[in-house]
Amino acid sequence: MRDFERRYWRTLTFGEPPMYGADMAGSLFDDSTKAWNVAHLGDLLPKLAPRGCEIPGVVTPYLYFGMWRATFAWHVEDADLYSINYIHFGAPKFWYSVPQEQSERFERVMAGLFPTDRAKCNQFLRHKSFLASPKILSNNGITLNRCVQLPGEFILTYPKGYHSGFNLGFNCAESINFATERWLPLGKVTKHCRCIEDSCVAIPFRCSPSSASG
Repeated sequence: MRDFERRYWRTLTFGEPPMYGADMAGSLFDDSTKAWNVAHLGDLLPKLAPRGCEIPGVVTPYLYFGMWRATFAWHVEDADLYSINYIHFGAPKFWYSVPQEQSERFERVMAGLFPTDRAKCNQFLRHKSFLASPKILSNNGITLNRCVQLPGEFILTYPKGYHSGFNLGFNCAESINFATERWLPLGKVTKHCRCIEDSCVAIPFRCSPSSASG
């Protein structure tokens, strides 16, 4: 895996960017699956959303079809929610994460690396568009966790747990956000990006016309 990691960073800017079928609404879980069904977790989040507001990728799942070097940039989840990710089939995913207690330090480091973007939006990392190599982050005192997710495995992320990563080949994954009672105090004080006018992920939930069914 270390060899794959080095190869990824050496070739990141070479050639055409890889295709990534990300944020595609849908689920491959059958309704008969009662345990660990990403599409039907039974958590608090659907109860908090207005009736008819599905909020794709947050309250309803998204599918992701990746290939070698298809990347998800550094971010935390909308409204600092939990997330769950499952690989249905194909190649593994390589994940980076930052310990929750280092989230503010990580934000300061990234703000120093991207000062222009930080000046335009104080929540610029929610744009999910910024990368920093492990070496740069390590040199700035950031602890990086590494994890390889295999097909048939779940990855959970926690509130204020920054994460990023890339795919090691063609695969299909499914993910959704979820909420627990422990998240509720965090959700009430979470910060939001104001660059996206139709953002509906806020506490209390607001739902834009595009995200409401019917």
